[in-house]
Amino acid sequence: MSTTLLEQYTRDGFVLVKNIVPISRINTVLKTIFTMYCKYSGNEEDFKSFNEPWNTDLFHQKLIELRKNDPKSSGAIYDTLRNTLTLVQLVSDDVLVDTATQFLRKKPEEISISDHAIRIDVPGDDRNAHGWHQERSYFPQNRDGLHGMVCWIPLLDCNKENGTIHTCAGSHKEGLLNVTREQKPDTSYTTRIPVPEDYVKKYKSTIVEAKQGDVVFFNMLLFHRTGENISNKVRFTIQNRFHIATADDYIPFDYINHYSPFIKQKLLEKNYDCSDIPDHERQQKGVNASNYTKFNTN
Repeated sequence: MSTTLLEQYTRDGFVLVKNIVPISRINTVLKTIFTMYCKYSGNEEDFKSFNEPWNTDLFHQKLIELRKNDPKSSGAIYDTLRNTLTLVQLVSDDVLVDTATQFLRKKPEEISISDHAIRIDVPGDDRNAHGWHQERSYFPQNRDGLHGMVCWIPLLDCNKENGTIHTCAGSHKEGLLNVTREQKPDTSYTTRIPVPEDYVKKYKSTIVEAKQGDVVFFNMLLFHRTGENISNKVRFTIQNRFHIATADDYIPFDYINHYSPFIKQKLLEKNYDCSDIPDHERQQKGVNASNYTKFNTN
């Protein structure tokens, strides 16, 4: 890795590294998204004439329609994708890990990985949107946010129109802000810990346009947000977090086991025994559930 990239990461708190994720890896993840769409929508027939249906405008159209007309099935796709093999393979790809460890100046055996997820952001839907925030406010594995980083990975080209990531260069030097949690009234799944506007105004924001194969690496303390998707297609991205497990401030942490009531009901309808699955939607693991709400922020 060039000294210039390392210096930029230290100075700005983020860096765009071009063309480091193999397109073959990305295609396997897109194929997985399509596979789970077919499972929960029951609609495979419309795509039989396509060799790569996950790369068609029709797939985007059908996902948008499903999100609007059947949000529970759409949510089931999202929940299932979190632990799929192709996602794990991508976020642990050798090139990605090597680059991340160089930015953190540590060896792979000193690093932990957490909270990888696929975002499926359809046009005009802000239910999971976040304003300016710091990742460390939600992911406390390291007390010092400088000891962790986020990998933001576009599965398709991301630009201003479809709501790519925005950053405030240098804002990570503010440290962890003491900010107030907010709860959106429409859903219990939307706790927010926003950066106050007075802090954001101190910095020039940058719209980081990233192409398929690129990765944005950024500090856990950086002020950042994603924009509104005003295109006519879905924005597919992956977020993954790396933490320095050998640092003195590290604590092993996992928010919750997430049990989808919708999927549980589907299993019951097929006469599966679900007596070991709790009735409540989210079960905390190791920490006080009242303090944290799980979601993917970027």
